[in-house]
Amino acid sequence: MLEKIKGLFNAHSCIELAYLFGSMANEKRGKLSDVDVGVYLNDALTKEERDEEMLSITSEIISLLKTDKVDVVVMNDAPVSLNYEIIKCNAPIFMRDEGKRVDAEQRILSRYLDRRYHEKMASDIFLRKVMEEGITY
Repeated sequence: MLEKIKGLFNAHSCIELAYLFGSMANEKRGKLSDVDVGVYLNDALTKEERDEEMLSITSEIISLLKTDKVDVVVMNDAPVSLNYEIIKCNAPIFMRDEGKRVDAEQRILSRYLDRRYHEKMASDIFLRKVMEEGITY
């Protein structure tokens, strides 16, 4: 399966990186599992071009694997928390440039940790306020 997908990614010159994530990457797949793929596309593409590529890539993977249980996430447009989940699986399946992978993963991890810190701070303040003042409606 992965070799087929890698060939497809190589044919799309705009794909810089691709990751398998979710149940397939964690080897916890079952009958209802789908194929989750995160792709990082060339930064020069517009949002519209990235959307078109996502549809094309999804369609090609569906045809290649003969299943419609495929989800493709364009990492350029995904929330930081989802990108973190994608790289956390540590299952890159395609990369044009190792340096690009390292840069992208470092950027995602840095943003995720910054955001997590601020979310925890806000949550702690909220909980402290609830403990002190109670919940009012």
